[in-house]
Amino acid sequence: MKNINKYLQEADEYIKNKNYNDAFSLCSNIMNIDPNNTEAIFKAGYCCYKLKKYDISMMYFVRASLLEKLDINRAVYKYYIGRCYYYFDAFEEALEYFKEAYNLDNKNKHYTLWIGITYSKKASDNNTYNNALIYLSMSLGSKDYLVYGYIGYCHIKLGNYDKAIMYLEKSVNLKYDDYLSRYYLGNTYFLIQAYDKALEHLNESVKLKNDCFDSWFDLGILYQVIDEDILSYECFEAARNIALNYDDIEKKLNCFIKLTDSQNREYLNSLYLGICYVKLESYENASYHLLESIKINNKYNSNENNYSAYYWIGYINYVNGEYQDALKYLKKSIILNDNDY
Repeated sequence: MKNINKYLQEADEYIKNKNYNDAFSLCSNIMNIDPNNTEAIFKAGYCCYKLKKYDISMMYFVRASLLEKLDINRAVYKYYIGRCYYYFDAFEEALEYFKEAYNLDNKNKHYTLWIGITYSKKASDNNTYNNALIYLSMSLGSKDYLVYGYIGYCHIKLGNYDKAIMYLEKSVNLKYDDYLSRYYLGNTYFLIQAYDKALEHLNESVKLKNDCFDSWFDLGILYQVIDEDILSYECFEAARNIALNYDDIEKKLNCFIKLTDSQNREYLNSLYLGICYVKLESYENASYHLLESIKINNKYNSNENNYSAYYWIGYINYVNGEYQDALKYLKKSIILNDNDY
């Protein structure tokens, strides 16, 4: 027991210094001695959570919650299970665990905050946004910049733009470097056609977080509206490069749908959209957008980069057993591609 307490104290020091790998190793040592030590199990999960290994961390949190007797501790474990589900965009499951945490400890404003945030993320109607507002209002006193930010977000969705601006401004005043509140504030000003203020906040948003597709895309739309075509193109290009790095094919697809709708002279958007549909085995949609990319490229640029589109069209024909057509397109791809490999 003496060694276990010593290890737990050392793990706390490692966690305090953000040395999560060493903290996890110590927790593992404790679990080898005492497999049912809930404190060590929870801290192991917390280390994995901070290392963004959400699936592993969830396993530890679930295990800790099953062993724990005290409601206040079980509430913490349930809360972190909810946070893991939230990061997987599994909002229904996240909401269930946040509510369980709240039922075990209804004085903790973190729980109402995340119930409110999750309601706002899963909302598709006014009633759900209003539910989010109820829980968010109960959360004042805990990370108020987040509370005000998401209250503002809900008011955007409800069409209450004046209220949205009021709350989002409060959020920005509390946390100047919160990119998300800046992003929502910029969008709200855009909706009421206050373009100077929209530009100020969207530019600040991309400075604070330069790998967010939505911020770059919306900034591109704004520049498009105010006829700054070169700046608009640069923003769309930044958004496209971010989308290309997404592993989630559905997420990538949605990005290229938005880009294709907004840039009708950019063949790359149609090309990458077509490739996304190929990966999803939606071959009819894929063929349409790949052929569209060739058409746009030939009209506005040249055909030198069409080899990729021809390759994927050939691939689709091959998969469909249309071998003569596959050969035709693959030969075109080879002719246009000057890369030996």
